[in-house]
Amino acid sequence: MIWIMIVGLFVLIAFGVPIAFSMGAAALMYVLVEGIPLSIVAQRFFSNTQSFAFLAVPFFILAGSLMVHAGIAQRIIQLAHSLVRWLPGGLGCVSVVTNMVLAGVSGSSVADAASVGSVLIPEMKKKGYSPSFAASINASASVVGIIIPPSSTMIIIAWLANLSVAKMFIAGAIPGILISLAYLVTTIVISVKRGYPREQRPTFKEVAQGVMQAFWAIIMPIFMIGAIVFGIATATEVAALSAVYAFIIGFFVYRSLDGKKLMAALKETVVGTTVVMMIVCSSSIFTYILISEGIPAMISSALLGLGIPDYLMILILVLILFIAGMIMDLVPNLFIFIPIFFPIATGIGMDPIHFAIVMLCALALGLFTPPVGTTLFLSCHLAKIKVENTYKDLIPYFVIGALVVILIAYIPGLVMWLPDVLMN
Repeated sequence: MIWIMIVGLFVLIAFGVPIAFSMGAAALMYVLVEGIPLSIVAQRFFSNTQSFAFLAVPFFILAGSLMVHAGIAQRIIQLAHSLVRWLPGGLGCVSVVTNMVLAGVSGSSVADAASVGSVLIPEMKKKGYSPSFAASINASASVVGIIIPPSSTMIIIAWLANLSVAKMFIAGAIPGILISLAYLVTTIVISVKRGYPREQRPTFKEVAQGVMQAFWAIIMPIFMIGAIVFGIATATEVAALSAVYAFIIGFFVYRSLDGKKLMAALKETVVGTTVVMMIVCSSSIFTYILISEGIPAMISSALLGLGIPDYLMILILVLILFIAGMIMDLVPNLFIFIPIFFPIATGIGMDPIHFAIVMLCALALGLFTPPVGTTLFLSCHLAKIKVENTYKDLIPYFVIGALVVILIAYIPGLVMWLPDVLMN
């Protein structure tokens, strides 16, 4: 019966049922057939909402939304423009760097893709860049929004795997920057081959002005990580402080926030939090049934019992995560694969924090690959182009991103060095 539940999940997804309802309906079918008391289902559904760690989710969403509505994206675009516009494919490079910096402010790949793409994609089209290339850069570069701290997705992983949120935040910094730098090099190489324009070198005054305009936004992630590292506040408390900080900066420093924008940010926070928690609650019932039936333990034992070399096992896990990220949303993937893959990863000697970041990076690539591809569909909408027309331009970014993830998987120091230095 358990396998019918799993098959039912994918059938519902194939018919276009939202993932939260698909997981909930598949789990409910199993509960009704097996005669499990519905009170247990209700308890499992709502118990996860009582977690102190999850309080950070709405606060981080609010902080990012306030920053976006305060026009922070435009300030960071201006800073990135003054720094890298002189490189081949200048505006493409600006897109990559802006998404990298904005990731430390918003914590959301979708928000980054929307705020950056709405400004740069039309501008790139005017300067002669192909719409598919502009959309591909924006869709791929924005995935670091959930890898570079702060990230509400990291909070979910830490809660599921019983890991330190602070270590997760710090561990994600270098991998996120590496992916961004790899995409920057990819953009430059493609731009040289296609003859995309570069712009004049900036003056020192322009760079200084860009830094000053974006200064209060740039120091926000430093303030958050510093507070966590030095034990001043927990991740949840830092999330609340970040929302207050974003409000003060937007309302009193930049003076770009008003009542209308504040209400829009609050509305986005309510909707975003509801979507995340609905998926979390539905997924938790599904995962509870899988664990109760011993499915994760069975799969883990079977794979470990095959005697596959450790290096090959790591590659198999990463490849499975690549595929899973393409066909299903990120959060449900976490609920399904963390109970299965974490015992395998720790069984072959991987540090849990290391594997958590590898899993996050691998699944994040699914944000710009069809058929799910949230940032891809959004970027194509902004570029006014069909998704299938971007495939040729997307392939280099996916391949390079996948190679970086595999590199991170095989070199633990790229993930663990920073948290080891700062936390110890």
